[in-house]
Amino acid sequence: MISGRLRRNATGLVIAVPLVFLWLAVPAMRAVDRGEEAKQRRIRIDLYSGLSWLDPRALNQIVDYDTGVRKLAYDDYLDYLKAGGAILAWSKEGEGRERKIKFGVPFGIRVRYSVSDFLAVSVGLEAMRGGRDGSSLIRYVRYISASDINTESLDISAYRLKTRAYAPSVGIHLFKRFGSLDAEVFFAGGPLFAACSYESRVNYTWMMQSPVATGVPFSSESLLAQDGSGTGVSLEAGGRLSLPVFRRVDLFLEGGCAYQVVKSLSGEGSEIQGGTLATWKGTWREKTETLTTPWGLRTWRFPTNYETEASGTGDFRLDLSGFRLRIGVSVGF
Repeated sequence: MISGRLRRNATGLVIAVPLVFLWLAVPAMRAVDRGEEAKQRRIRIDLYSGLSWLDPRALNQIVDYDTGVRKLAYDDYLDYLKAGGAILAWSKEGEGRERKIKFGVPFGIRVRYSVSDFLAVSVGLEAMRGGRDGSSLIRYVRYISASDINTESLDISAYRLKTRAYAPSVGIHLFKRFGSLDAEVFFAGGPLFAACSYESRVNYTWMMQSPVATGVPFSSESLLAQDGSGTGVSLEAGGRLSLPVFRRVDLFLEGGCAYQVVKSLSGEGSEIQGGTLATWKGTWREKTETLTTPWGLRTWRFPTNYETEASGTGDFRLDLSGFRLRIGVSVGF
């Protein structure tokens, strides 16, 4: 439900932003004439924000792993117990709210210098953040008999999967004026400084209810946190429309396709299990893990910076490529 609402909101934004852009700019086209004075303003400063469509598949695999392990350990296990007659029935209350990263929000500044009436060069810096926070409470209830009930509660108090990136760039802009309207294509590139982080905190409680006694024989708290950072490359190609709103100020809308990849990340990790804290530093890798149980066998591939000599690991890369939509203002000097 949440992800569906977010997709609808994003779609609405894609439709609404160009309409707002035109609504603001069309009246200004009638009132503002660039003229020779505007043409001579060779330096412009752009400020913008917008929306980035992301699909960091390697990083998002950790969500598939977490939800898959929980399903195998609880849902599939309880089905197995019921099929074997060990319990009468079971029920589940609540759902996990682990969400994959699908969007990011960029903020940027760009300084442009017009070399001629059709060519400009630029330097810029863009910061982008993407990620999802979640929390949920899940209860699994086992009906061993009509009066003997066990309840296992998973209080996922924090679930965070995040990325952030900083991309300084140098760009080339080819533009053409159509009256008050500027249309352009641009190409930009530079280094990419990116990072990712993951955190999962779960409080587990097992409660027994029977005619003889009621209580909590076992409870525990677990925490797994990992982060990493690295340097990669950022390349982008796109287009832009600019319209004047004041004598020195333009409103612009631009879209582009970006290639942003970091092929090596390293960072710190920590884990709390049974009251014991473990910490480490390592390089992010993709690990393949197979869990075999009497009620099923599952194989997952997921990222981690916990280094191991075991087989089944591969290279990890943080891919923040995708479509960018930006709206901003450009001030001429």
